[in-house]
Amino acid sequence: MDRSVASLLDRIHEQYERWRTGSPLDGVELARFFNAVGRTAAVIGLSDIAAEAERLIHRLNGQTERQWTAEEALMEMVPLLRCFYEAGEAASATIPSSHRQGPKAAILLCGNDPLFFAYVRGALQTVPWRFTTIPSLEQAAASMFRLSPDCIIVSVKEGEWENPDLTVLLERAGQRPYLPVVIVRRDEGKEGRLKGYELGADDVITTPAADELFVRVRRLIEKKRKIDDLVLIDELTGMYNRKYLPRVYARLRSDLERYGAPSCLALLDLDHFKQVNDRFGHLAGDAVLQKLAAFLRQHTRGVDTVVRFGGEEFVVWLAKTSKSEARAVLERLQRQFAAEKIAADGALLSCTFSAGLVECDEPDRPLDYWLRLADKALYAAKRGGGNRIKEAAREKSGSSDEAPSQASTDRRRWAIAIVDDDELVRMMIADLVRKLVNEQGRKADIYEFGTAFRFSNLRFIKAGGNLSSFWIG
Repeated sequence: MDRSVASLLDRIHEQYERWRTGSPLDGVELARFFNAVGRTAAVIGLSDIAAEAERLIHRLNGQTERQWTAEEALMEMVPLLRCFYEAGEAASATIPSSHRQGPKAAILLCGNDPLFFAYVRGALQTVPWRFTTIPSLEQAAASMFRLSPDCIIVSVKEGEWENPDLTVLLERAGQRPYLPVVIVRRDEGKEGRLKGYELGADDVITTPAADELFVRVRRLIEKKRKIDDLVLIDELTGMYNRKYLPRVYARLRSDLERYGAPSCLALLDLDHFKQVNDRFGHLAGDAVLQKLAAFLRQHTRGVDTVVRFGGEEFVVWLAKTSKSEARAVLERLQRQFAAEKIAADGALLSCTFSAGLVECDEPDRPLDYWLRLADKALYAAKRGGGNRIKEAAREKSGSSDEAPSQASTDRRRWAIAIVDDDELVRMMIADLVRKLVNEQGRKADIYEFGTAFRFSNLRFIKAGGNLSSFWIG
C-alpha cells in the first residue's frame, strides 16, 4: 500500500477511536471530517478519494441534526474506504456474479483494523458469509472453539509479528482438524510474509481488495470442507462420526458456562439390529442405518447434532434443551420412526430404537463422563426389552473418581486414565484405546484429565489401587 494512503488511513483510524470512546457525533462533525479527508486526498493527488469524500458530504445534507455512533459513521464511510483499498486496482472490486457462488461460511475477523474489516463486510455483504469481528487476538483465541469459524482472517500491522497472542491464536487454530488462517498485512516485505507462514498461516496477503480476498478465502473454505468430509463424515450415512463429538461438546459446554443453558445427550441404539443383518443381509442393515440417519437429520433442529457413534448407535445432542424437553423429543422421534417403512430385500421393515438420555449440566465434566452415563441408561433400556427411553441415574458427587474401584470388580473391564493438558491429544489417545479395547473383546471406562493433580486425587489412586501406566510422547 502506498505510504501516503496508509498514513491517511491511520489518521482516519485515530479519529474513529476517538469517536468510539466519546459521545455520539452529529452530522456537522461528520461532514467536517469528510471535508478534511477530501482536502488532504486532493493535496496528495488522490482525486478519486477526494471525489468520494465530496459525494459523502452531499449525502449528509439534511442530516445535520442526526446523532451518529462510531459504528454508524464507520459504515457510512465504506464507499470511501473502498477507494483506499482498491486504489491502483485495474478492475472494480465488485464481486462478479459468477464468483458470488460458494459455500455458506462463518468468518472470524481478528485484529485492530476496524477500517479494513468494515470495508470487507461492506464489499462482501452479498456473499453467503457471516462475519464476526473480535479486535483482541487473545479473546479471539479463547472464543475460537465456541464460535467454530470456517476461516480466520487476522490483520497484522507492522511490529505485531512478535505479539505472543498472535502465536497463541495460530497454535490453537492448528490444534483443530483443519482451520484455515489468512493473515492480512500492510507491509510488503518478504520478512513479514515468511514470518506469517512460519507461525502457521495458510495465506499471507498484503492488504488485498475484497474480490481477491473473497476468492482466496473461498478456496481455503472449500479445501476445509473436503478435509472435514474425509475425517469427520461417516461414509455410509453421511452423518458426522464420533471424532466430531469433542467439537460439539466444546461449543455446548461454552453455552453452559456463559448462559447456564444445559444440553441433552441421547445415545440411540437400533433394537434387534443383528436379526436384521442375519435375516436380510448386511445391505439391508445398511439401508436401515441410512434410513435412521436421514430420519434423525430431518426431524431435529439445525442447532442439534446427530453423530453416528459406531455400529448401530447414534448420538443425538440437543442444544439448550432440558431433560423433560429432550424426553418429549425422543418419544416423538421413537413413535415416528417406528411408523417408517424401510425397503430391504423385497420386504418392508419396521424398526425401533432405544435411547439412554442424560442432561449435561456440569461444564467441568469430561465428554466421556456424559457418554458413560448415557451408555448405562441405554443398557438399562435394552435390558428392559428395548423400544424405550431411560434417563441416566446421576452418579454421586466424585463418583467419576470412584468409578475405577467399582469397575475393578469386573475382570473384563478396564479403567483407563488419560492425562494430558491438550484436549485434542486426549481425544486421539482415547480413540486408540477404544480400538485396542474392542480388539481385546473387553470393555473400558476411559477417564480424561487435563492435569496430573486431578488424576493424583483419584480415590482409587489414593487407596493404593493396582495401577499400571505407560507414556506416549
